[in-house]
Amino acid sequence: MKSASLSLLAAALFVFTVIGCSGGAPKIIEKEAGPPEDGREAAITGVTGEVKCGAWTILDTRTDLTDRARAKQNVEDALTANSDLGCLVGLWSYNGPAILSAVQGQNKVGKVQIVAFDEEADTLQGILDGAILGTVVQQPFEFGYQSVKLLASLAKGDKTGIPANGVMDIPIQILKKGDVEGFKGQLAERLKSGETSPTAKVGAASFAFVTNNASDFWKIARAGVNKAVGELGVNVDFRMPADGTPTEQQRIVEDLITRKISGMAISPVDPKNQVDMLNKACDVMSVVTQDSDAPASKRLCYIGTNNYRAGRAAGKLIKEALPNGGKLMLFVGKIDAQNAMERQAGIIDELSGKPEK
Repeated sequence: MKSASLSLLAAALFVFTVIGCSGGAPKIIEKEAGPPEDGREAAITGVTGEVKCGAWTILDTRTDLTDRARAKQNVEDALTANSDLGCLVGLWSYNGPAILSAVQGQNKVGKVQIVAFDEEADTLQGILDGAILGTVVQQPFEFGYQSVKLLASLAKGDKTGIPANGVMDIPIQILKKGDVEGFKGQLAERLKSGETSPTAKVGAASFAFVTNNASDFWKIARAGVNKAVGELGVNVDFRMPADGTPTEQQRIVEDLITRKISGMAISPVDPKNQVDMLNKACDVMSVVTQDSDAPASKRLCYIGTNNYRAGRAAGKLIKEALPNGGKLMLFVGKIDAQNAMERQAGIIDELSGKPEK
């Protein structure tokens, strides 16, 4: 961890964030952003408030605690308060549809650009309709499929599937209008391949796949889980915390520990504050993280997107949307989630013109 921190300090880009203070002038806080040599950053800190990135200004990063009604309200408030907003960016899957709905409600389609993440149906339709410029899609099907494959191997004592750096990088894809129809066809095939939940098998190894909320994003991951279960003959308990809180996720993990399953793939809601919970699970089962990492824990592997590079990809879309610079705002469920912090840092670095590694 020391060497990683030194690498960060040597390569850090300092971003000055303006946060209002009561009864006086704004307070200036230094924030570090930027990845170490492997393009991932375990120590990135989420930034709120205004961030200037060259010709672009991120006015704020608004959070909604995975409440879709609040997500839409955040966008509506931002549009009302900032008539010169040029681009709205949703960092989690449901943020794209929430942004689109708010923009449509205020008759600002075409006047405000939208950049999204993931492949919710409303997001894809918004791109086809020309209301959304593009989206950065992950491969949640692979999150599910590869997680179960690795856990099944670990249950047999085979650790060869763990990459040397402990990270299984699942590539991203940028979708714009001309890409959507082909992508939808591929997605339909994948969903069909895992549409049936296999029957539980007596005596087979048992695992769990734990999400960080109940978004539609996870339906695609579940198809990947089902496909792997059908191929490998194992049992997987697919768990989604309905309210997306660390407390609910902890209850799920404690239940899984009590049941003495063989392994778990989890997307931590609050990785910084869930290390003890994850380590307790690691002491009794194989644990891998997926979608959002917890690198400070004893997890064996992270399976998912390089979220820093995904943020850089979103930054490229923002520059396309606002080629001469301008004002934008980011929206996400929680800024302290590892994937949210890394995506935000990638956007900041891309807009600031920091060279890619």
